[in-house]
Amino acid sequence: MRKGRSALPLKLKKKMKTRLYPVFLILLPIFFSVIVFFGYQETKLVYYQNEIEAMERQLNSIFQILRLYDDRVQDRSLSLPEAENEAKTLLAGPKLPDGTRDSGAVDIIMQPGESFLVFNSQGKLIVHSRLEGQNLFHMTDSEGRMLAREVLHKGNSVISYPSQIPGSKTDEKQIAVVRYFPQWDWHVSLVTSETNFYHKLSNLQTLLIVLVLGSYFITAILFYNTRRKDKALLSSKLRGEQLVETNQSILKTLAVALEERDAYTSGHSQRVAFYMRIIGEQMNFDSVTLDTIYTGGLLHDIGKIGIEDSILLKPGRLTEEEYEIIQSHPVRGEAVLKRLYAESGRHHADEIEKIMVITRHHHERFDGKGYPDRLAGEDIPIWARIAAVADSFDAMTSSRAYRKGLSFSKACDELIQHAGTQFCPTVVRAFFECVTLETFYRAHQISRANELLDRIQEKRDISLQRRVSL
Repeated sequence: MRKGRSALPLKLKKKMKTRLYPVFLILLPIFFSVIVFFGYQETKLVYYQNEIEAMERQLNSIFQILRLYDDRVQDRSLSLPEAENEAKTLLAGPKLPDGTRDSGAVDIIMQPGESFLVFNSQGKLIVHSRLEGQNLFHMTDSEGRMLAREVLHKGNSVISYPSQIPGSKTDEKQIAVVRYFPQWDWHVSLVTSETNFYHKLSNLQTLLIVLVLGSYFITAILFYNTRRKDKALLSSKLRGEQLVETNQSILKTLAVALEERDAYTSGHSQRVAFYMRIIGEQMNFDSVTLDTIYTGGLLHDIGKIGIEDSILLKPGRLTEEEYEIIQSHPVRGEAVLKRLYAESGRHHADEIEKIMVITRHHHERFDGKGYPDRLAGEDIPIWARIAAVADSFDAMTSSRAYRKGLSFSKACDELIQHAGTQFCPTVVRAFFECVTLETFYRAHQISRANELLDRIQEKRDISLQRRVSL
């Protein structure tokens, strides 16, 4: 009787485990879907804020131009109507015989679907591709809302409102960022459709939907295999390769997410990896090594993922304690990589070791005054010496909240000056043999405002030369 009584609970336990496993499989994709949903909502909010800030920066560029025109009005070298007409042409294109404007001839570099409209405090459209001269207060929409009312009556500077599509009775959501130019009583609005605004994010949305659907599909397969008691395992080599690929994807996603925390550092790791690969090609590394050091460049700052925003994004001077935390990111990064690559197998051991070396030692100095291990000279692995040059060069040429980036030539002078102390002379020499000004422009974006101002100055010079010749 005792044996019978003791055997019964064991059977029940086995049945419970058998039933719980399918339940676990079903709940797993649901839990994943919830995480993806809330993560996407948070990402969408951050993306929205970043895009609005980008539109505001573009408006800042336009306001610099308007101030230049206003200065000419003030010094009487240009009348106000002439200045306004030039500004209208700049923002919406030249006027056509039918009263509309040729928006295709606009010189300003804008994202697809973006346009400018300007109205005054009486609601009159000063600049518009089709409706210039009309009054916004006389126009209605499906929701009874309009851009002018939101700005003039409520004081909003970022507005989402419906607008009728030309030649159609349907409305399309528009997103506008508005700033006031008091000298001319102009409310300057940079407008884009909601579809274009979230265009880049829609790719992520599609990817996440595919991932969620994929998780349900995988769960269905696992559930089916469980019912069939098909527990065949992959070979250790294949499992290791899949784990490496998964870890690489996770790490690269984390690296991109790290840079998106700060608009000033966006693209830094991609540029560092770009420079490292070019230098590696100059030093005749094989293709596998080039791919490895490129990955190392992407992940070199992965240790910053755990550092608080209050320290990482601090615009002012860091305290000693905060600086020590920042200096810990190479060690933190190596620890992250070790955990994620722990079961990757021997097949990728050499590549993984190079990536971890780059992550830990990219802040070592050739004279031994770097961190975290104060290595010197050729004791610093060559991959880390390459990373130090690429990282420092991009940091010098990138603008920050507290300083403007150096020009290409000045940054090159810094590399030459510190070759043999901070940087490895061999790597610096390879850098100058392969990184040209054209390469730099490919890797680093030029200020949009400077491009606009240079283009306007060129037009003025041409116009002045024509007047002189006449």
